[in-house]
Amino acid sequence: MRFGFLASYIAIWVLVFFQGLLLLALLRQLAELRRLLEQGGLQADDHLLMGTSAPEFAGLDVHSGAQVGSQNLSGSGGVILFLSPECTVCEGLADRLGQPAVNGLPPIIALCQGGRQACAGFVKRLGLEIHLVLEGAEEIAARYQVSGFPTAVVIDGKQKIRAFGHPKNVEDLTRLVARSLGVDSITADAAEKPYLASV
Repeated sequence: MRFGFLASYIAIWVLVFFQGLLLLALLRQLAELRRLLEQGGLQADDHLLMGTSAPEFAGLDVHSGAQVGSQNLSGSGGVILFLSPECTVCEGLADRLGQPAVNGLPPIIALCQGGRQACAGFVKRLGLEIHLVLEGAEEIAARYQVSGFPTAVVIDGKQKIRAFGHPKNVEDLTRLVARSLGVDSITADAAEKPYLASV
């Protein structure tokens, strides 16, 4: 009877030990996943392939009422930025992009899905320098297979997709553009180093 008790006692501790190892492995995987998310290095498998032609789109700029779209990004390339009114990270990013001191980025077309009333905050946050399209934003997001916000799609001057990313701030966005378009460094000071159309 004493031997049976001792055997079951040891078996329980061996089981606890192995469960502890499994838990540690799971926590390690979660930590790695979180690191990838924070660095913008995690991309959904259903994104459009890099190097493929960017789907064409067009819509009315909220500020000017003019038609803007993929044709505005030909020549020098640029960024299509997908935003959502339910995304607090999007609000912070838009606030910073709307400040006059932020320069050195290629042309940006922002798309907010949620309608005029829901996206009203982005109209003020982004200012006049960044085109903002509301009508049809949901369909355009579907064409680009965007499911999370914010999502930045970097397009080169030949209308090819160069990168997808989920920037949390302007610094993340400038790094994504610099990496994908082969720019050594993009600064926030246009007088120091403006974005060149030859990139």
